[in-house]
Amino acid sequence: MSQGTGSPAVVLCAQGITKVYRSGAVAVHALRGVDLALHEAEMVVLLGASGSGKSTLLNILGGLDVPTAGRVLFRGRDLTGLGDAALTAFRRDHVGFVFQFYNLVPSLGTAAGGGRKVR
Repeated sequence: MSQGTGSPAVVLCAQGITKVYRSGAVAVHALRGVDLALHEAEMVVLLGASGSGKSTLLNILGGLDVPTAGRVLFRGRDLTGLGDAALTAFRRDHVGFVFQFYNLVPSLGTAAGGGRKVR
């Protein structure tokens, strides 16, 4: 809890996050001025259409990518200007990733070990 307010402390904060990818003269704006505050013990769902910037935002919040503009703060510490070693330590100590397409759970349509369909 934050001191004296009775409300949960902000753990992760994004301020004005912008991400622009460039391909020659073409600029693709993946994020435009995103503000977000995540509080202790809060559960958050991030929904949006394909290509709306969800993965880009999560990669920036998790220290895997850096924003073109804006700041990311973890418990008040600005992560935006940190070098590779400090970002690696941040990810190691504070972030967990579960990637969507890395076959973490075997297909429900095959039997374990046999590769046959379960009917």
